[in-house]
Amino acid sequence: MADFEVKNGQVMPVLKMRVEENAAPVYVFASQAGSNYSHLDNFIDQRVKVAITTFLDAGTKDKDGNEQYIALGSIQQAEFVINGLLYQAMLKDPDAVKNKDRIGKITQVIDTPDFRFISFEYQGAELGMLAKNFYYQTWTKPLSQVAYIGMKFPFRITNIIKAKYEDQEGVKKDIAEGRPVPKGLMYQVLTTRLLFLESPDKDVESKFERGADFKGYIVQYHPIMGILVEVAPGWWCKGILSANSPIKPSIADAQQHTPVIVHLEKINPKTRTGRAWIKRFPHGVVRVPDPHEQ
Repeated sequence: MADFEVKNGQVMPVLKMRVEENAAPVYVFASQAGSNYSHLDNFIDQRVKVAITTFLDAGTKDKDGNEQYIALGSIQQAEFVINGLLYQAMLKDPDAVKNKDRIGKITQVIDTPDFRFISFEYQGAELGMLAKNFYYQTWTKPLSQVAYIGMKFPFRITNIIKAKYEDQEGVKKDIAEGRPVPKGLMYQVLTTRLLFLESPDKDVESKFERGADFKGYIVQYHPIMGILVEVAPGWWCKGILSANSPIKPSIADAQQHTPVIVHLEKINPKTRTGRAWIKRFPHGVVRVPDPHEQ
């Protein structure tokens, strides 16, 4: 991967790839890199399908006197063809497309406070999946601990939407900042892995029905809004603490995910929320040093 001068001093990132059969070089500009155009480094050491779009006369000859050419390629066009076939299949028989088990291979993991997402390769095309569709999210185990580059996993397609690159928020931002972007039609392939994982819902509902005491974790704390307790992956309940409790948690407990023993008072299976009485702190709370004692 390198920068390439296009014209008049204009520089554009370019990806140098090699054809699998003969190792011939193919150059792909960022504007032709498809859905993963802003992360060209993700293509390094990856196998991906590319459409050869142009042969430029290099103005040179090889040792046998043959004219040499520079091959330009487009990952965007290859993705459009591959995902377009899936789109046509979806229009013809949605259930057949949605019910088919598929295997993807992770090429990128984004795990930030504002955005959690994975990119993965499927049949030579780059697809994406939100963290909430990759696993039942938990504050105690971030995406970067359960997903890694090279990981193979089963998934299913839930929908395919025909759209334009220019209408995507990330593309709009890059255009405004003068970055090279792909343009034109694209297919958004929506995917999920949750169907292959055991849902925590039945376990939570069972604990609620039995009136069981069990362990959860403090994941948020606010002096006014109160405490948020994770009672299972994807389940976050408002933590209720007796006003007479001698133990007072703090934001440090949310940061350290302090364990608590809770009893569910109310749950909403649709939103995976509810109310949980905090019975005790089995290991106490995080000690916050008093600045006046320093």
